[in-house]
This record gives sequence, C-alpha cells and structure tokens, in this order.
Amino acid sequence: MYIFKRNIFIISVLGILCFSCQKKPMDYFVLPSTDNIDGYENYDSNTIVNIVLAKADNEHVQLVFKVNPNEHYSISNLQNKSNIEINCRKIESINGFDDVLVPVSKDFIIQDSIAKLWISFKTNHKSVPGVYNHKLIIEGKQSKLVVPITIKVYNVELPLKPSIPAAFGIIEKNLPYPENSDREAKASIREKWANLCLDYKINPYFSTWLESSMKHEAYSSPWAWNDTRTYQFLADERFNRYALPYHSLSKEELNQMLQTYERKDILPQAYFYLWDEPVLTSEYKQINSFAKTIHEIAPQAKVLTTFYCGPQDGEFKDQLFSVFDLWKDYTQIYCMSAWALQTDENKADTARLLLRNHDEWWTYVCMGPGGKEPNLLLSMTGYQHRAVLWRSWKEKTSGFLYWAVNAFDNMQNLTFRKDLPEGDGVLIYPGEIMNSQDPLVSVRLERWRDSMEDYEYLTLLETKIGRAEAETIFESIYQSPAQYADNYQLINKFRENVLIIIQNQ
Repeated sequence: MYIFKRNIFIISVLGILCFSCQKKPMDYFVLPSTDNIDGYENYDSNTIVNIVLAKADNEHVQLVFKVNPNEHYSISNLQNKSNIEINCRKIESINGFDDVLVPVSKDFIIQDSIAKLWISFKTNHKSVPGVYNHKLIIEGKQSKLVVPITIKVYNVELPLKPSIPAAFGIIEKNLPYPENSDREAKASIREKWANLCLDYKINPYFSTWLESSMKHEAYSSPWAWNDTRTYQFLADERFNRYALPYHSLSKEELNQMLQTYERKDILPQAYFYLWDEPVLTSEYKQINSFAKTIHEIAPQAKVLTTFYCGPQDGEFKDQLFSVFDLWKDYTQIYCMSAWALQTDENKADTARLLLRNHDEWWTYVCMGPGGKEPNLLLSMTGYQHRAVLWRSWKEKTSGFLYWAVNAFDNMQNLTFRKDLPEGDGVLIYPGEIMNSQDPLVSVRLERWRDSMEDYEYLTLLETKIGRAEAETIFESIYQSPAQYADNYQLINKFRENVLIIIQNQ
C-alpha cells in the first residue's frame, strides 16, 4: 500500500510539473500586406493564413503579437518541400514610420512589447501547383504561437523578365561606401544594390546630377562601359532596359561605346537619360544637342527625357503636350509625371496618340501626385502603393520610372529630405543602420513589387481573353486613378479569379 501511494504521489508531481512546463499559447493578429499595421486590433485574432500564388510569385502578410520586451524567440518550420520559400522579417520604424524590413534568424529578440513581423511567401519556376498546409511556429521561454497556413499554387507562371520596364535610380553619392574604399570595393557595393533592384523587378541605374543643375548622368552597370563584367551584367535576363553614360565620356569614348554596343546588340534595350525635368527652352536645346551627337553615331539609340510640364517660357509656354513636337527626333522615350495627368485618363490617351514611329510613353511618380492617386509616399495607404502599376496597365504606358531609392538628406542619421514629402525617393535603406551587411528593403518596395506582379497577372489575362474582357475584370479593383480597391478581400478575390481563368484557358 505504501509503494502504491508513493507511486501515485510521484505521478501527480510529474503531472503538475509537466503542466507547469507547457508553454502558454499566444494570441496573434494577421493583417494583409496593404493595411496599416497599427490597426491590428481591428482584425480577428488567431486566424488561418490563406495565400494564393502563381509560380515565380510573391505574397505577404503582417503578423502581430504581444510579447515581453527583450525576450528571446525562435522560429521553426519555415521551410517545406514544395519549392515555396517562407521567410520572416521584423518591421522596424525609421523617422516615425514602420517601413524597414529587417531579416531575422531562427533565434531573435523582440525589444518592444508588440512584435511586428512581415511574413513572405515566394514560389519559383519549379514550384509544383497544388494546395499545401503549413504551420509557422514562434516560441518564447513561456509562450508559443502556432499560425496555420494554407498555400494554393496555381499552374500559372510569371515571367523572369518583367513585361514592362521599370527604371529606378540609385543615387551614387548616397551609397554606403566604407571610408578609404578603393574602386573595386565601391563597384562591389554598386553591384549588390543593383542586384537587389533586379530581384524586385526593377531595372536600376546609378544617378548623378551635374554642375548643380538638372543635367543628369545615368548608367546601369556597376563597372565602366568597356569592362567585360558590364557586358555580362547587362546580359542578365531580368533586365529589359538599361541606362548608358554620356556626360562622363569624351566624344571619342562615346563613339567607341556606341559602336561596340551596336555590335554586341546592346543598344536596342539601352537609353540615355541626359536631363531631368527640363522647364526652359534653353534646356530643351541643350538636350536636343546632346541627342543629336548620339544619333549622329547611332541613329537607333534612344534618349529618355522626364517632364511634368511644358516649357515655362517661349512660344509654347505652359503647353504640356508641346514637348512631343519640341523634342521630335531627339527624344524617343517621353517620360511624363503622373502628377501632370492628374486624374484625367483622357490625357493619357492624348499622350499616346502624339507618339511617332517607335517612340515610347512612360510615366513616373515622385513628390506628386498626391491626394488619393497611387504613389509611394510614406503618408499614403498600402493600397495607394499597390495601385501604382494598376494605373500603368490601365493607361497603357510603355514603362515606369522612379527617380531614386536612396535619396536621403543626411546619410549619418538617414533623415528624409525636408523639401519633399516624407519617404519620397527612399525605398531601400543601408543595412548598416540595423546591423545588416546587406541593404534593407522597405514595406513600400514590397508593395510595389506586388503591384508589378499584379501587372503581370493582367498581361497574361489580356493574352488569354483580350483587352476588353480583361479591363472588365480589372474594374473589380480599379476604376480610375481616384477610385480603386481599399479592401484586400477584393484584391485577393481578383487575383484568384485571374489565376483560375489563366490556368483553365
């Protein structure tokens, strides 16, 4: 009897100890990638994550849960065998905005009382279509969080080379070059930033404004034009456009480069970005003179010129569309600010009608447009960020440009420029600010890439069912630059509907 009672006692003690060792389950909130993460309490807690993807596609959710500050956590089961990559980054604040995405290792620390994580799901060209059930597990010392995930991959493949060129500037003087770094070390940093852009479906160019003016030098290769590594770099399948230098070359060097690039078949995808947003007729004349020099050597070479207005002096003062005549035969890529279009889609129709031969009409966003129109400013909603290339598809642009990804005012504390809306020209952060050896992308850049992937969905849909029917389906999330979806359920329904149509056609 004594032995029996002793065994009962031991079993009871062990049971109590085991119960006390069990980790307390944590509540969590899942938000769409387009929503403001501070509004997490407006969402139901402990929900299942449902993701739909094409092959070579990306999608994201935001995950929020309350923690003890400075507690250690671990993540497990982030990988599976379906060629679906799942990764986690912390959403960190800069200048008062939750915008920097910092990769976390398997073990990490949350310093605040609220954990804000960005969870990404990525397929590749080898991903197998099907439905996959998964669990994301995050554990602390005394607590545990289990997030059920269902991923559905469709037999639809997005292209490696984007269907629309998107040229983004990297400001050369704002790159995080180590002190006393030599030429090769600087080129290595340029290469790292350029490759990151290419991963985000961006065609990078390194950008410098000259002589305290809007005269502009742009080049896409981290190396000199005649370095053998440049030829290999520009042959990357992810490129569909690249910038070539002009102002830094003598006429003899320009002649050598153009003749060499013509032989190597580089010129068809190249452009010269000679001047940024000219406003005076004297500036127009300088651009045309530079372009004439280029075209005398290589008539097929393309010049890109950005503009948000017509000339502010002379015979055609304040006539926006006069540039199509004033730059005739000199500019081949007319890159127009979306601010100049305002919300009038008829202006887009007019611009396209004024093109000649093989001219192109691109658009860009910068400090404008504002209001509800799509743009990438920090003060805007995630839906405005997501809709940037929705507008491009609807208005049938030939390309998209964004002036800079690293236009900081002060590189010591990474403040934004005071003469621009917050976040304008800043989409990538030097990793050094968060103890990372690699540059860090922003929440807004992820949303922009999602916008590009939506563009690819629409391009594939148009191929399958025609433009008119594709536009009708698109109306479920986008009607005009001032009217589009601000509810992620509509976007998700649209994406899955498009995938079903493409897969079954």
